Amino acid sequence: MTVFDASTTLTRLVAEFAARDRPDRDPDDLPVIVLWGARGSESSALLTDLLRLRTWNAPRAHLDGEQLPTDLRPHLVANRLAFQLGRQVERFGRARFPRFFLGAQAVRAPLDPDVASASQVRKELIRRQLRNRPEGRQWLRESAQALAALAGLGDNWNNAAGLIVDGALEAARTAALLRGAGVQWYRDGLGHHSPDPVDALVELSVAEFLGNRALVDEVLCRAFVADLRGEYESGAGMFFVRRTSALVLLDNVAMPPTSRFVDLLTAQAGTSGPLVVVASSHLRFPEAAAQDTAGWQPDDLPDASPERWSAQRPGRGGSRYYPVWVDPVDDVPATTEPAGADVQAIAHGRGLRPAQHPSVAFARRLTAAHPAGLDMVFSALEGIGGVPGHGSVPARYDLRGLFGLEERRSGKRLDDTVFDLVLGSRTETMRRALMLMGIAVDLSDLRFDPILDTEDEQIGLLVTEFRERDLWVTHHVTEDGPEPPRMHPFARRAIAHRLGRDDGVSGVEWETAHTVLRTAATARADRVGELYHDLALGRIGEVAWELSELFDPENPRDWYALLRQVARAPLARPARYDDAVAHFGQLCAGIDSQTTVSADLVAALQLHTDPLADPFHDTCGIVGHELGRLSGEAVTGKAFLLKAKSEFDSCWKRWH
Repeated sequence: MTVFDASTTLTRLVAEFAARDRPDRDPDDLPVIVLWGARGSESSALLTDLLRLRTWNAPRAHLDGEQLPTDLRPHLVANRLAFQLGRQVERFGRARFPRFFLGAQAVRAPLDPDVASASQVRKELIRRQLRNRPEGRQWLRESAQALAALAGLGDNWNNAAGLIVDGALEAARTAALLRGAGVQWYRDGLGHHSPDPVDALVELSVAEFLGNRALVDEVLCRAFVADLRGEYESGAGMFFVRRTSALVLLDNVAMPPTSRFVDLLTAQAGTSGPLVVVASSHLRFPEAAAQDTAGWQPDDLPDASPERWSAQRPGRGGSRYYPVWVDPVDDVPATTEPAGADVQAIAHGRGLRPAQHPSVAFARRLTAAHPAGLDMVFSALEGIGGVPGHGSVPARYDLRGLFGLEERRSGKRLDDTVFDLVLGSRTETMRRALMLMGIAVDLSDLRFDPILDTEDEQIGLLVTEFRERDLWVTHHVTEDGPEPPRMHPFARRAIAHRLGRDDGVSGVEWETAHTVLRTAATARADRVGELYHDLALGRIGEVAWELSELFDPENPRDWYALLRQVARAPLARPARYDDAVAHFGQLCAGIDSQTTVSADLVAALQLHTDPLADPFHDTCGIVGHELGRLSGEAVTGKAFLLKAKSEFDSCWKRWH
């Protein structure tokens, strides 16, 4: 993970896209930047930072998809945005939306084509309304009020999609704009030529009556963009400078109303400028990204650029979507040093002393640097000795009990708080399946299908969608291709800890859950799955014996990869023992160690791999010792095992 200021980095990226005076690219060829981050990431806060920028001399608007009615149509989303974009901006003026205003009014009163003379009456009415006369000004005011009500503004507005309707002079200017650019756009606005644009407005009203919502929404969203483009093409005028594109910020963009709107926006022929959209999502968005994880691997925020977006588009069918990781999953290796640059940056940001760096390193590894996860960890620690920001957390506090502490903001135990964050607003009936997903080896079909077998079809569909789209599930792609999906490290550990409590999860306890998955692994000849769940069940001796049978003295590389995978099995209740060494002694008590692969190696590596079980790295020396002993059993693989040993020896020295 690279240490950087996310807000500054994002602001620089968006400003680079929005700059309209760059001679090396089309200023209207603009992306929809989608900030990816699991629920609780800082992506929403980054949108707020962009909204509050004082130096953005262009229209801006912000909507949260989770706060909108689920059935809100795209043109009504555009309506809410138009009222915000229409506010006065220093050194820019005001963006006006006459084309959109007229179209929205046409569909607000759908026209029944079977009523005699209705079309002719409507055309005459529109022509009268567009005249700068008392009747027209009254219509203008009433229409503005109606659109403001649709935008949820009530009386709290001072423009109608950028149009001023109060005052005789301003109303006259608005009426002239509607008669000019507004209505004339409809000559070709419906996808065909209409000699009289008023006929096209009537046709749009009829389409709304007949239920042709797709056409209506598509036309009005094009009108929305055309209005913005018209403002920029009309010139800056004497007092205004328009060198920066407009900015729309959409939080939780994957929600139905915002996703439908932005899909229409990106589907428009030609360019989408002068409008930059920056969205946040805790799901893989757009849907194409969930269907082709390898082809839609997002850029990390520090690496994102217009050049990279342009280079990636051909492989994504020319899509305007540009996914960017805000907080990529930083799967921190167990042997990472305790005072690296990332640790120091986190400690500095929270006012922690160098003596507390090991605790910060533990928090970073446990949470995989998830921003909300770090906040929750330090919030829970506030209850054991004061405020972390004032340096009062003991440097050697027994962190193994962390998940049992109360997270002060939620008032719940930390493991419950994290599990609730992962579940989000989904149905409570998914909790048991999510628990099994959290303790599985991974979420490949081989290990995911047994989880589906425990649930009914409806829950199966929901957790399948969760696996494909939710960013609490990682889909890493390496040089060798896609890795199996798996739950985020922080979610995995919190869920496993919650399962280890006496009451289990949804009536299922630790032994039952791991036995279910272990049995399924046996039925599917999944040797890794068998050993992994055996280890989670505390069968150290059996696992050591099996690993001894599999040990390859000629080439131990594949065997060692298997060992590391099996050792990821979580421990049920590590805080029950005085420390990690005492826990190690209990795990190995009474086990016959006369095997090639010792029980000591298996137990110590499991403890060291579990970030909650050995937070201060008291077992890495045992792992190194046992790997050195095992190298004596190798024939041509001795050098490889000695190199692995040196990693754990170095880890011990760094932490002690």
